[in-house]
Amino acid sequence: MSTFKSYFSKNNTIVAKDSVNTARNPITELFYGKEPTTSCKYTGLSGDSCGGRTGYTLDNSGKFSRFIFDVNLDDVISKVNNGCINLSGGTGATHTLKMTNTSMFDQSLLNDKLVDGKRRASSFTLLLFRSSGITWDEGVGYDYQQYGGRFEPEFDESFGERPSNWYSATTLTPWTTQGVYDNQDNSTFTVVNSQNFDQGNENISMDITNEINDRLTGGTPNTGITYGIAYTGTLENLTGLSESYSVGFFTRHTQTFYEPYLETSYDDYIADDRERFYLNKTNKIFLYTNTEGTPKNLDSLPQVTIYDCDDAVYSSMTATNLTCGVYYVEFAVTGSTYGTPSIFTDTWSSMVMNSNKLTNVSNEFTLLAADDYYQIGPEDQLPKEYGYSVNGIKMDEKLVAGETRKVFVSVRVPYTVNQSILIDGLKYRMYVRQGNTEVETHPWANVNRTYNHNYFLLNTEDMIPNEYFIDIKANSNQEVNIYRNIIKFQVVSQI
Repeated sequence: MSTFKSYFSKNNTIVAKDSVNTARNPITELFYGKEPTTSCKYTGLSGDSCGGRTGYTLDNSGKFSRFIFDVNLDDVISKVNNGCINLSGGTGATHTLKMTNTSMFDQSLLNDKLVDGKRRASSFTLLLFRSSGITWDEGVGYDYQQYGGRFEPEFDESFGERPSNWYSATTLTPWTTQGVYDNQDNSTFTVVNSQNFDQGNENISMDITNEINDRLTGGTPNTGITYGIAYTGTLENLTGLSESYSVGFFTRHTQTFYEPYLETSYDDYIADDRERFYLNKTNKIFLYTNTEGTPKNLDSLPQVTIYDCDDAVYSSMTATNLTCGVYYVEFAVTGSTYGTPSIFTDTWSSMVMNSNKLTNVSNEFTLLAADDYYQIGPEDQLPKEYGYSVNGIKMDEKLVAGETRKVFVSVRVPYTVNQSILIDGLKYRMYVRQGNTEVETHPWANVNRTYNHNYFLLNTEDMIPNEYFIDIKANSNQEVNIYRNIIKFQVVSQI
Protein backbone atom coordinates (compact mmCIF):
# COMPACT_ATOMS: atom_id res chain seq x y z
CA MET A 1 0.00 0.00 0.00
CA SER A 2 1.12 3.53 -0.75
CA THR A 3 -0.12 6.66 0.95
CA PHE A 4 -0.59 10.19 -0.32
CA LYS A 5 -1.53 13.28 1.69
CA SER A 6 -3.90 16.01 0.53
CA TYR A 7 -3.79 19.10 2.70
CA PHE A 8 -6.53 21.58 3.52
CA SER A 9 -7.00 24.43 1.05
CA LYS A 10 -8.80 26.60 3.64
CA ASN A 11 -10.23 26.37 7.15
CA ASN A 12 -11.97 28.49 9.77
CA THR A 13 -13.50 28.19 13.23
CA ILE A 14 -16.92 29.83 13.45
CA VAL A 15 -18.74 30.69 16.66
CA ALA A 16 -22.50 30.33 17.06
CA LYS A 17 -24.40 33.61 16.70
CA ASP A 18 -21.19 35.63 16.34
CA SER A 19 -19.57 37.25 13.31
CA VAL A 20 -16.02 36.62 14.55
CA ASN A 21 -13.51 35.07 12.11
CA THR A 22 -10.60 32.99 13.46
CA ALA A 23 -9.35 31.42 10.23
CA ARG A 24 -5.63 32.20 10.76
CA ASN A 25 -5.41 30.64 14.21
CA PRO A 26 -3.04 27.64 14.26
CA ILE A 27 -5.51 25.83 16.54
CA THR A 28 -9.22 25.27 16.26
CA GLU A 29 -10.95 25.23 19.62
CA LEU A 30 -14.25 23.38 19.54
CA PHE A 31 -16.27 24.28 22.60
CA TYR A 32 -19.78 24.14 24.01
CA GLY A 33 -21.42 24.97 27.29
CA LYS A 34 -21.49 28.01 29.53
CA GLU A 35 -24.11 30.64 28.92
CA PRO A 36 -22.34 34.00 28.91
CA THR A 37 -23.90 36.68 31.09
CA THR A 38 -23.60 39.04 28.17
CA SER A 39 -23.23 38.13 24.54
CA CYS A 40 -23.97 40.07 21.38
CA LYS A 41 -25.92 38.43 18.57
CA TYR A 42 -25.64 39.84 15.07
CA THR A 43 -28.94 40.90 13.48
CA GLY A 44 -27.84 43.38 10.84
CA LEU A 45 -30.63 45.76 11.88
CA SER A 46 -29.58 49.36 12.25
CA GLY A 47 -31.84 49.88 15.27
CA ASP A 48 -30.18 47.17 17.32
CA SER A 49 -27.20 47.87 19.57
CA CYS A 50 -25.22 45.77 22.03
CA GLY A 51 -22.18 47.05 23.90
CA GLY A 52 -21.90 49.91 21.45
CA ARG A 53 -21.90 47.58 18.45
CA THR A 54 -24.50 48.56 15.88
CA GLY A 55 -26.52 45.75 14.34
CA TYR A 56 -26.23 43.47 17.37
CA THR A 57 -28.64 42.53 20.12
CA LEU A 58 -28.27 40.94 23.56
CA ASP A 59 -28.28 37.13 23.53
CA ASN A 60 -28.12 34.94 26.64
CA SER A 61 -28.11 31.52 25.01
CA GLY A 62 -25.16 29.16 25.17
CA LYS A 63 -22.13 29.33 22.92
CA PHE A 64 -20.49 26.69 20.76
CA SER A 65 -18.12 26.59 17.80
CA ARG A 66 -17.66 24.61 14.58
CA PHE A 67 -14.64 23.99 12.37
CA ILE A 68 -15.12 24.28 8.60
CA PHE A 69 -12.61 23.35 5.91
CA ASP A 70 -12.05 22.06 2.39
CA VAL A 71 -9.40 19.73 1.00
CA ASN A 72 -7.39 20.29 -2.16
CA LEU A 73 -7.97 17.13 -4.21
CA ASP A 74 -6.22 18.31 -7.39
CA ASP A 75 -3.23 15.98 -6.98
CA VAL A 76 -5.39 12.99 -6.10
CA ILE A 77 -7.65 13.67 -9.09
CA SER A 78 -4.54 13.85 -11.31
CA LYS A 79 -3.31 10.51 -9.98
CA VAL A 80 -6.72 8.94 -10.63
CA ASN A 81 -6.88 10.35 -14.16
CA ASN A 82 -3.41 9.08 -15.12
CA GLY A 83 -4.07 5.67 -13.60
CA CYS A 84 -1.62 5.83 -10.69
CA ILE A 85 -4.54 5.43 -8.26
CA ASN A 86 -6.90 2.75 -9.51
CA LEU A 87 -10.24 3.13 -7.73
CA SER A 88 -11.53 -0.16 -9.09
CA GLY A 89 -8.46 -2.37 -9.32
CA GLY A 90 -7.01 -4.33 -6.42
CA THR A 91 -8.38 -3.09 -3.13
CA GLY A 92 -9.12 0.36 -4.56
CA ALA A 93 -8.37 3.47 -2.53
CA THR A 94 -9.28 4.43 1.03
CA HIS A 95 -9.38 7.98 2.43
CA THR A 96 -8.97 8.96 6.08
CA LEU A 97 -9.30 12.42 7.63
CA LYS A 98 -6.41 13.08 10.05
CA MET A 99 -6.18 15.90 12.63
CA THR A 100 -3.83 16.05 15.64
CA ASN A 101 -5.19 16.83 19.11
CA THR A 102 -3.36 19.65 20.92
CA SER A 103 -3.92 18.24 24.42
CA MET A 104 -0.67 16.24 24.30
CA PHE A 105 1.24 19.51 24.07
CA ASP A 106 -0.62 21.33 26.89
CA GLN A 107 -0.15 19.69 30.27
CA SER A 108 -2.97 21.77 31.73
CA LEU A 109 -5.38 19.87 29.49
CA LEU A 110 -4.38 16.40 30.62
CA ASN A 111 -7.12 16.33 33.26
CA ASP A 112 -10.47 17.95 33.99
CA LYS A 113 -8.87 21.06 35.49
CA LEU A 114 -10.65 24.37 34.94
CA VAL A 115 -8.33 26.58 32.85
CA ASP A 116 -9.29 30.08 31.67
CA GLY A 117 -12.96 29.38 32.28
CA LYS A 118 -12.90 26.14 30.28
CA ARG A 119 -12.64 22.46 31.05
CA ARG A 120 -11.29 19.77 28.78
CA ALA A 121 -14.15 18.07 26.98
CA SER A 122 -14.43 14.30 27.30
CA SER A 123 -17.02 11.62 26.52
CA PHE A 124 -18.38 13.30 23.40
CA THR A 125 -18.96 12.68 19.71
CA LEU A 126 -17.85 14.88 16.82
CA LEU A 127 -19.69 14.86 13.50
CA LEU A 128 -18.18 15.43 10.08
CA PHE A 129 -20.76 17.08 7.84
CA ARG A 130 -20.79 18.31 4.26
CA SER A 131 -22.63 21.15 2.59
CA SER A 132 -22.34 22.06 -1.07
CA GLY A 133 -23.37 24.75 -3.49
CA ILE A 134 -21.74 27.81 -1.87
CA THR A 135 -18.18 29.03 -2.40
CA TRP A 136 -16.71 30.53 0.77
CA ASP A 137 -13.68 32.57 1.81
CA GLU A 138 -11.30 31.64 4.57
CA GLY A 139 -10.89 35.09 6.14
CA VAL A 140 -8.01 36.78 7.93
CA GLY A 141 -9.09 36.85 11.59
CA TYR A 142 -6.98 35.23 14.23
CA ASP A 143 -8.66 34.92 17.60
CA TYR A 144 -11.27 36.03 20.10
CA GLN A 145 -10.88 36.39 23.85
CA GLN A 146 -13.13 35.39 26.70
CA TYR A 147 -13.32 37.70 29.70
CA GLY A 148 -15.07 36.45 32.80
CA GLY A 149 -17.51 34.40 30.81
CA ARG A 150 -18.03 37.14 28.21
CA PHE A 151 -17.08 36.92 24.57
CA GLU A 152 -15.82 40.39 23.81
CA PRO A 153 -13.65 40.20 20.67
CA GLU A 154 -13.52 43.98 20.40
CA PHE A 155 -10.81 43.89 23.05
CA ASP A 156 -8.65 41.60 20.95
CA GLU A 157 -6.35 43.34 18.47
CA SER A 158 -6.35 40.23 16.28
CA PHE A 159 -10.13 40.22 16.08
CA GLY A 160 -11.76 40.17 12.64
CA GLU A 161 -15.36 40.08 11.48
CA ARG A 162 -14.83 39.64 7.75
CA PRO A 163 -16.35 36.46 6.32
CA SER A 164 -16.43 33.62 6.53
CA ASN A 165 -18.20 33.48 9.88
CA TRP A 166 -21.38 32.09 11.40
CA TYR A 167 -23.60 34.18 9.14
CA SER A 168 -21.72 34.69 5.88
CA ALA A 169 -19.69 32.63 3.42
CA THR A 170 -18.32 35.74 1.67
CA THR A 171 -18.83 39.47 2.06
CA LEU A 172 -21.78 39.35 -0.34
CA THR A 173 -23.03 35.80 0.23
CA PRO A 174 -24.74 34.56 3.38
CA TRP A 175 -24.83 30.87 4.21
CA THR A 176 -28.01 29.14 3.13
CA THR A 177 -28.25 28.06 6.77
CA GLN A 178 -26.52 30.01 9.54
CA GLY A 179 -23.55 28.04 10.88
CA VAL A 180 -23.39 26.12 7.55
CA TYR A 181 -25.70 23.33 8.70
CA ASP A 182 -28.76 22.79 10.89
CA ASN A 183 -28.05 20.36 13.72
CA GLN A 184 -31.78 19.65 13.98
CA ASP A 185 -32.29 18.79 10.32
CA ASN A 186 -29.95 16.30 8.67
CA SER A 187 -32.28 15.84 5.73
CA THR A 188 -30.73 18.75 3.85
CA PHE A 189 -27.15 18.12 4.96
CA THR A 190 -24.92 15.10 4.74
CA VAL A 191 -23.31 13.72 7.88
CA VAL A 192 -20.31 11.91 6.40
CA ASN A 193 -19.05 10.19 9.54
CA SER A 194 -18.61 10.60 13.28
CA GLN A 195 -16.05 9.75 15.93
CA ASN A 196 -16.47 9.16 19.64
CA PHE A 197 -13.93 10.63 22.05
CA ASP A 198 -13.56 8.87 25.39
CA GLN A 199 -10.77 10.87 27.07
CA GLY A 200 -10.90 13.88 24.79
CA ASN A 201 -7.19 13.69 23.90
CA GLU A 202 -7.64 11.41 20.89
CA ASN A 203 -6.68 12.49 17.38
CA ILE A 204 -9.29 12.69 14.64
CA SER A 205 -9.14 9.68 12.35
CA MET A 206 -12.31 9.32 10.27
CA ASP A 207 -12.79 6.99 7.32
CA ILE A 208 -14.43 9.01 4.54
CA THR A 209 -13.65 6.66 1.66
CA ASN A 210 -17.10 6.65 0.10
CA GLU A 211 -17.37 10.44 0.34
CA ILE A 212 -14.05 11.14 -1.41
CA ASN A 213 -14.38 8.39 -4.02
CA ASP A 214 -17.76 9.87 -4.89
CA ARG A 215 -16.07 13.21 -5.51
CA LEU A 216 -13.26 11.59 -7.51
CA THR A 217 -15.71 9.79 -9.79
CA GLY A 218 -17.94 12.81 -10.33
CA GLY A 219 -20.81 11.80 -8.07
CA THR A 220 -20.30 14.93 -5.94
CA PRO A 221 -19.10 18.24 -7.42
CA ASN A 222 -15.61 19.39 -6.49
CA THR A 223 -16.56 23.06 -6.22
CA GLY A 224 -18.53 24.86 -3.55
CA ILE A 225 -17.77 22.16 -0.97
CA THR A 226 -17.77 22.87 2.75
CA TYR A 227 -16.82 20.26 5.30
CA GLY A 228 -17.39 20.88 8.96
CA ILE A 229 -16.70 19.31 12.34
CA ALA A 230 -19.21 19.89 15.10
CA TYR A 231 -20.50 18.45 18.33
CA THR A 232 -23.75 16.56 18.15
CA GLY A 233 -26.90 18.68 18.24
CA THR A 234 -27.60 17.44 21.76
CA LEU A 235 -24.37 18.96 23.09
CA GLU A 236 -24.62 22.15 21.03
CA ASN A 237 -28.12 22.79 22.35
CA LEU A 238 -27.38 22.18 26.03
CA THR A 239 -28.41 25.04 28.31
CA GLY A 240 -27.84 25.88 31.93
CA LEU A 241 -24.19 24.73 32.05
CA SER A 242 -21.96 26.63 34.48
CA GLU A 243 -18.75 25.98 32.52
CA SER A 244 -17.44 25.72 28.99
CA TYR A 245 -15.94 22.47 27.61
CA SER A 246 -13.42 22.44 24.78
CA VAL A 247 -11.10 20.31 22.63
CA GLY A 248 -8.39 21.64 20.31
CA PHE A 249 -6.83 20.45 17.04
CA PHE A 250 -4.06 21.88 14.86
CA THR A 251 -5.21 23.74 11.73
CA ARG A 252 -3.51 24.26 8.39
CA HIS A 253 -1.84 27.41 9.77
CA THR A 254 0.13 25.57 12.43
CA GLN A 255 3.87 26.16 12.43
CA THR A 256 4.43 22.58 13.52
CA PHE A 257 4.55 19.31 11.62
CA TYR A 258 0.97 18.50 12.66
CA GLU A 259 -0.88 20.10 9.76
CA PRO A 260 -4.22 18.30 9.13
CA TYR A 261 -4.63 16.27 5.96
CA LEU A 262 -6.57 13.66 4.05
CA GLU A 263 -4.63 10.41 3.81
CA THR A 264 -5.25 8.40 0.66
CA SER A 265 -4.05 4.78 0.71
CA TYR A 266 -4.04 2.64 -2.40
CA ASP A 267 -2.72 -0.73 -3.49
CA ASP A 268 0.23 -0.45 -5.88
CA TYR A 269 2.35 -3.25 -4.44
CA ILE A 270 4.27 -5.21 -7.07
CA ALA A 271 5.10 -8.83 -6.30
CA ASP A 272 6.35 -10.24 -9.60
CA ASP A 273 6.75 -14.03 -9.64
CA ARG A 274 8.31 -14.29 -13.07
CA GLU A 275 11.58 -15.57 -11.62
CA ARG A 276 9.89 -17.72 -8.95
CA PHE A 277 6.82 -19.19 -10.57
CA TYR A 278 6.00 -22.33 -8.56
CA LEU A 279 3.73 -25.24 -9.48
CA ASN A 280 0.45 -25.56 -7.49
CA LYS A 281 0.64 -21.98 -6.26
CA THR A 282 -1.14 -18.82 -7.41
CA ASN A 283 1.46 -16.54 -8.99
CA LYS A 284 1.53 -13.09 -10.60
CA ILE A 285 3.44 -12.01 -13.69
CA PHE A 286 3.68 -8.36 -14.72
CA LEU A 287 4.02 -6.13 -17.76
CA TYR A 288 5.19 -2.51 -17.63
CA THR A 289 4.15 0.13 -20.19
CA ASN A 290 6.00 3.42 -20.63
CA THR A 291 6.42 6.36 -22.98
CA GLU A 292 9.98 7.67 -23.05
CA GLY A 293 10.64 6.21 -19.62
CA THR A 294 7.47 7.54 -17.98
CA PRO A 295 4.84 5.00 -16.86
CA LYS A 296 1.65 5.36 -18.87
CA ASN A 297 -1.52 3.31 -19.09
CA LEU A 298 -2.78 1.64 -22.23
CA ASP A 299 -6.09 2.78 -23.70
CA SER A 300 -7.69 -0.48 -22.57
CA LEU A 301 -6.77 -3.66 -20.72
CA PRO A 302 -4.50 -6.01 -22.68
CA GLN A 303 -5.17 -9.69 -23.29
CA VAL A 304 -2.72 -12.35 -22.11
CA THR A 305 -2.26 -15.84 -23.52
CA ILE A 306 -0.20 -18.40 -21.60
CA TYR A 307 1.54 -21.10 -23.66
CA ASP A 308 2.99 -24.21 -22.03
CA CYS A 309 6.32 -25.87 -22.78
CA ASP A 310 4.78 -27.57 -25.85
CA ASP A 311 3.50 -24.21 -27.20
CA ALA A 312 -0.08 -25.26 -26.47
CA VAL A 313 -2.45 -22.65 -25.04
CA TYR A 314 -2.70 -23.19 -21.31
CA SER A 315 -4.89 -20.18 -20.49
CA SER A 316 -6.17 -16.87 -21.85
CA MET A 317 -7.23 -13.96 -19.68
CA THR A 318 -7.60 -10.19 -19.39
CA ALA A 319 -4.92 -8.35 -17.45
CA THR A 320 -5.58 -6.19 -14.40
CA ASN A 321 -4.31 -2.61 -14.16
CA LEU A 322 -2.56 -2.15 -10.79
CA THR A 323 -1.21 1.38 -11.12
CA CYS A 324 0.04 3.70 -13.86
CA GLY A 325 1.87 1.61 -16.47
CA VAL A 326 1.66 -1.63 -14.47
CA TYR A 327 -0.44 -4.66 -15.49
CA TYR A 328 -0.55 -8.21 -14.20
CA VAL A 329 -2.29 -11.57 -14.50
CA GLU A 330 -2.73 -13.95 -11.61
CA PHE A 331 -3.07 -17.71 -12.11
CA ALA A 332 -1.80 -21.11 -11.04
CA VAL A 333 -0.41 -24.07 -12.92
CA THR A 334 -1.68 -27.17 -11.13
CA GLY A 335 -1.39 -30.94 -11.31
CA SER A 336 1.39 -33.30 -12.37
CA THR A 337 1.14 -32.86 -16.15
CA TYR A 338 4.21 -30.69 -16.39
CA GLY A 339 7.66 -31.51 -15.26
CA THR A 340 9.83 -28.95 -13.54
CA PRO A 341 11.61 -26.90 -14.57
CA SER A 342 9.51 -26.13 -17.66
CA ILE A 343 9.57 -22.96 -19.72
CA PHE A 344 6.21 -21.22 -20.33
CA THR A 345 5.52 -18.19 -22.52
CA ASP A 346 3.19 -15.24 -21.80
CA THR A 347 2.06 -13.23 -24.84
CA TRP A 348 0.45 -9.82 -24.28
CA SER A 349 -1.83 -8.58 -27.07
CA SER A 350 -4.60 -6.06 -27.87
CA MET A 351 -2.36 -3.26 -26.64
CA VAL A 352 -3.28 0.27 -27.72
CA MET A 353 -1.71 3.47 -26.41
CA ASN A 354 -2.83 6.93 -27.53
CA SER A 355 -4.92 5.18 -30.22
CA ASN A 356 -1.79 3.51 -31.61
CA LYS A 357 -1.92 -0.28 -31.87
CA LEU A 358 1.24 -1.79 -30.41
CA THR A 359 2.91 -5.04 -31.37
CA ASN A 360 2.42 -8.12 -29.21
CA VAL A 361 4.98 -8.76 -26.49
CA SER A 362 6.13 -12.28 -25.53
CA ASN A 363 8.09 -13.15 -22.41
CA GLU A 364 9.13 -16.35 -20.67
CA PHE A 365 8.95 -17.70 -17.15
CA THR A 366 10.11 -21.00 -15.70
CA LEU A 367 7.79 -23.36 -13.86
CA LEU A 368 9.49 -24.48 -10.63
CA ALA A 369 8.75 -27.43 -8.36
CA ALA A 370 6.19 -26.88 -5.61
CA ASP A 371 8.45 -28.58 -3.05
CA ASP A 372 10.95 -25.74 -3.47
CA TYR A 373 8.27 -23.29 -2.30
CA TYR A 374 6.47 -25.15 0.48
CA GLN A 375 9.60 -26.49 2.24
CA ILE A 376 7.79 -29.15 4.22
CA GLY A 377 9.91 -31.40 6.43
CA PRO A 378 10.96 -32.31 9.97
CA GLU A 379 13.40 -29.41 10.31
CA ASP A 380 12.44 -26.04 11.70
CA GLN A 381 13.56 -23.31 9.30
CA LEU A 382 16.12 -20.95 10.79
CA PRO A 383 15.85 -17.17 10.33
CA LYS A 384 17.98 -15.77 7.57
CA GLU A 385 20.09 -12.72 8.26
CA TYR A 386 20.78 -10.57 5.25
CA GLY A 387 22.73 -7.39 4.75
CA TYR A 388 20.82 -4.36 3.47
CA SER A 389 21.84 -1.26 1.57
CA VAL A 390 19.88 1.52 -0.11
CA ASN A 391 20.61 3.07 -3.51
CA GLY A 392 18.90 5.91 -5.35
CA ILE A 393 19.22 8.40 -2.52
CA LYS A 394 22.26 9.47 -0.51
CA MET A 395 22.60 9.87 3.22
CA ASP A 396 21.73 13.48 4.23
CA GLU A 397 20.78 14.34 0.67
CA LYS A 398 18.54 17.39 0.18
CA LEU A 399 15.52 16.84 -2.07
CA VAL A 400 13.43 19.71 -3.39
CA ALA A 401 9.72 19.17 -2.64
CA GLY A 402 8.18 17.58 -5.73
CA GLU A 403 11.08 15.29 -6.57
CA THR A 404 10.48 11.55 -6.97
CA ARG A 405 13.23 8.97 -6.42
CA LYS A 406 13.26 5.27 -7.18
CA VAL A 407 14.92 3.80 -4.11
CA PHE A 408 16.44 0.34 -4.50
CA VAL A 409 16.90 -1.92 -1.49
CA SER A 410 19.75 -4.36 -2.09
CA VAL A 411 19.59 -7.54 -0.06
CA ARG A 412 23.00 -9.21 0.31
CA VAL A 413 23.40 -12.92 1.01
CA PRO A 414 25.31 -13.47 4.28
CA TYR A 415 29.02 -14.25 4.08
CA THR A 416 29.25 -13.03 0.49
CA VAL A 417 30.74 -9.88 -0.96
CA ASN A 418 28.25 -8.87 -3.66
CA GLN A 419 25.79 -11.74 -4.05
CA SER A 420 22.27 -10.31 -3.80
CA ILE A 421 18.84 -11.89 -3.56
CA LEU A 422 15.19 -10.87 -3.93
CA ILE A 423 13.06 -11.50 -0.85
CA ASP A 424 9.44 -11.20 0.23
CA GLY A 425 8.20 -9.59 3.42
CA LEU A 426 10.43 -6.53 3.08
CA LYS A 427 8.84 -3.29 4.31
CA TYR A 428 9.82 0.34 4.86
CA ARG A 429 8.47 3.34 6.75
CA MET A 430 9.29 7.06 7.01
CA TYR A 431 9.12 9.40 9.97
CA VAL A 432 10.32 12.73 11.32
CA ARG A 433 11.54 13.64 14.78
CA GLN A 434 9.80 16.30 16.84
CA GLY A 435 11.98 16.61 19.93
CA ASN A 436 12.05 13.14 21.48
CA THR A 437 8.96 12.03 19.55
CA GLU A 438 8.94 10.10 16.29
CA VAL A 439 6.05 11.17 14.06
CA GLU A 440 5.33 8.57 11.41
CA THR A 441 4.64 10.17 8.03
CA HIS A 442 4.38 7.00 5.95
CA PRO A 443 3.43 3.80 7.79
CA TRP A 444 4.98 0.43 7.09
CA ALA A 445 4.49 -0.47 3.43
CA ASN A 446 5.72 -3.29 1.22
CA VAL A 447 8.89 -2.88 -0.79
CA ASN A 448 8.10 -3.82 -4.38
CA ARG A 449 9.61 -7.01 -5.77
CA THR A 450 10.04 -7.16 -9.53
CA TYR A 451 11.78 -10.00 -11.29
CA ASN A 452 15.15 -8.24 -10.93
CA HIS A 453 15.11 -5.88 -7.91
CA ASN A 454 13.42 -4.68 -4.70
CA TYR A 455 12.44 -1.01 -4.75
CA PHE A 456 9.97 1.64 -3.62
CA LEU A 457 9.11 5.09 -4.94
CA LEU A 458 9.94 8.07 -2.76
CA ASN A 459 7.55 10.84 -3.82
CA THR A 460 8.13 14.15 -2.03
CA GLU A 461 5.28 16.17 -3.57
CA ASP A 462 3.11 15.76 -0.44
CA MET A 463 5.93 15.95 2.11
CA ILE A 464 6.33 18.97 4.41
CA PRO A 465 9.92 20.34 4.38
CA ASN A 466 11.74 18.58 7.20
CA GLU A 467 14.37 15.96 7.97
CA TYR A 468 13.11 12.42 7.32
CA PHE A 469 14.29 8.97 8.37
CA ILE A 470 13.70 5.58 6.72
CA ASP A 471 13.57 2.23 8.54
CA ILE A 472 13.62 -1.19 6.89
CA LYS A 473 11.82 -4.24 8.34
CA ALA A 474 12.42 -7.84 7.30
CA ASN A 475 10.46 -10.97 8.24
CA SER A 476 12.19 -14.32 8.06
CA ASN A 477 10.89 -17.56 9.58
CA GLN A 478 8.97 -15.95 12.48
CA GLU A 479 11.75 -13.47 13.21
CA VAL A 480 11.15 -9.77 12.58
CA ASN A 481 14.16 -7.46 12.37
CA ILE A 482 13.94 -3.67 12.11
CA TYR A 483 16.94 -1.80 10.76
CA ARG A 484 16.83 1.78 12.04
CA ASN A 485 17.86 4.89 10.18
CA ILE A 486 18.87 3.09 7.02
CA ILE A 487 18.82 6.47 5.31
CA LYS A 488 18.29 10.07 6.40
CA PHE A 489 17.40 12.88 4.02
CA GLN A 490 15.88 16.35 3.91
CA VAL A 491 12.98 17.76 1.94
CA VAL A 492 13.38 21.47 1.27
CA SER A 493 10.85 23.95 -0.07
CA GLN A 494 10.96 25.01 -3.71
CA ILE A 495 10.94 28.56 -2.40
